[in-house]
Amino acid sequence: MENLVALEKFLLRNQELEKLESSIAEFNVFETLDAVRAEIRHSYMLAWLMNPNANHGLGDRFLRLFLKYLFANNRDSIKSEVTFFDIEVFNLDDIEIRREWNRIDLLLLSESNKLVVAIENKIGTQEHSQQLERYFDIVSKELPDYRKLFVYLTPDASTPSDEQNWIIFDYSTIYSILKNLLESRKSALSSSIFDFLTQYCTVLRRYVMPDSEIEEICKKIYQKHQQALELIFQYKPDIELEVSEIVKDLINKNSNLVLDTASKTYTRFTSKALDELVPKKGQGWVPSNRILLFEFSNYYKRGVLRLYIGPGDTELRNKLHNIAKMDTKLFNISERKLGSKWLAIYKKDYLKTKDYEESDVDELRDSISKKFADFISEDLPRIEKHLTDKWNNA
Repeated sequence: MENLVALEKFLLRNQELEKLESSIAEFNVFETLDAVRAEIRHSYMLAWLMNPNANHGLGDRFLRLFLKYLFANNRDSIKSEVTFFDIEVFNLDDIEIRREWNRIDLLLLSESNKLVVAIENKIGTQEHSQQLERYFDIVSKELPDYRKLFVYLTPDASTPSDEQNWIIFDYSTIYSILKNLLESRKSALSSSIFDFLTQYCTVLRRYVMPDSEIEEICKKIYQKHQQALELIFQYKPDIELEVSEIVKDLINKNSNLVLDTASKTYTRFTSKALDELVPKKGQGWVPSNRILLFEFSNYYKRGVLRLYIGPGDTELRNKLHNIAKMDTKLFNISERKLGSKWLAIYKKDYLKTKDYEESDVDELRDSISKKFADFISEDLPRIEKHLTDKWNNA
């Protein structure tokens, strides 16, 4: 009875919930496209805004203000040959903007000013694999004659791992710059551009900035209705767990496959033919000491099947890598350098974010089963045959 009363109070007399529903009911193109916290979408948006020659009608104003605030907010720590006053006089019309150049989110180049600005954009993800140090080295090597700025852009002005070279910037400042431009330039902008940029500001305020509007409303709802919400969460379908169970069931039902280890976010397995062929010389990965395993990863609302060479015997790892590189069409990601631990040499996408969000369990089961059946009848036999045929000569 107590739980029922809590649910009734949650559904009735809940002004915060009504406010939340009203807020997200207003049309917003970024919400419609499920792009509110997608890093790549924000990077595309920033690339457009920073391009003085783009069709937004702002000219170089957004870019120039971005660079000025970069210096103003970091005047005590910034290390560069460029100064705040250089930004004031630079002609930025020749800015070239590159997306994902050497995996750097945004790279801004000005030949006339000999200026390069590298921007690493992080929304909801963390640094990995010493990427900031690598990006710094790449830009320094490839563009030695340019004056350089390295910008670490996050929602909450997080500190980068490479504090010496990377400058902190945050989305609150992006929001302020854009909001002020919209207020001062409203009469000069077309109505469609003004509405579009206003919707982007709304997304930044609701979802990206620290203590965002949506976050504050949700906190109030949780504090007031904790019991009801925890009851709802208790019975919430766990889609990732359902996907994991579907994959394990498919493996267990196939007499040619051998299940290795599994959790909610990954399921590892091999085939009997590969298990007999490849010596168990792995170290520090799985209890079975297998060194070559398929892994169905199931996290961040993505389902992907990969074939990994794991850590272990160096000679065996090199042999497996060399054999895979003999057919890079089949082993479609095998050309990357073999490091000291894991290397994926085969990859096939199974589920995307929209599949997790829009499909029920039966639809997910049908989709996974079909793709897995294709893998069993097509790619797996080819992988087994290739490794077996090339094993003694590699």
